[in-house]
Parts: sequence; structure tokens; C-alpha cells
Amino acid sequence: MLPVGPTEETPIALFVAQHRHPPDQCPASSGSGPLLLSRVSAAAAARYGVTIEAEALIDGEHLLLLVVQAASQEAVERFLAFLPGPGYLQIQTACGAEEAVQRGGCVSVSPPVAPLT
Repeated sequence: MLPVGPTEETPIALFVAQHRHPPDQCPASSGSGPLLLSRVSAAAAARYGVTIEAEALIDGEHLLLLVVQAASQEAVERFLAFLPGPGYLQIQTACGAEEAVQRGGCVSVSPPVAPLT
């Protein structure tokens, strides 16, 4: 069986994922919270070859932000497929401050990623 996650030869990229959801479908609500905690975990992410660097829910905004590392945007999409719909999921390529300085600014090295709905 081939490994699902990235290998030493696979370049790892940084992504920022944003999921906006309606208040009545909040994944952090009492009925859905345990599922969110089990899915937004290091173990769950690793099954998709994703590493969570940071996560936050913006107070009062119904907006989940994740900073993750993965070999591809598709891996991030598979990892986040559990999020409730209707909602708005946008995954963007990103970089750390050191890499941006090395590039000479916040220039994009890949084409913009269209939001998923």
C-alpha cells in the first residue's frame, strides 16, 4: 500500500483555508462541536497528508481559519470535505514572512485559487 501523506521527495506548501458558515450550521455548536474537534485534529489531518499549523474561529463571525501544510491543495480539500454546507470554503496558497522576504515581497508563485462553494 502506498503512503497517503507526503514523502520526503514531495514538496510541502503552506495554505490558508477559510470556511464561512451560516450561524444555524455552526460546526462549533453544541450538537456539532465534538465532530469539529475530532476532525480538526493533528491525527485526522495526518490521514490526508495535512499538518495543522494554526486554527481559529473568529468570535461572532462564523469563520473558521486554518493554516496548514500539505503537498497539494487537493489534500487540503479532502481534509476539509467534512465541513457543513451551504458554506463558503476558500483555500489559498501562502508563505511565511521569511519566504516572502526572500521572494522580495508578497508576490504569488502560483496562480490564484478559486474559492470552493
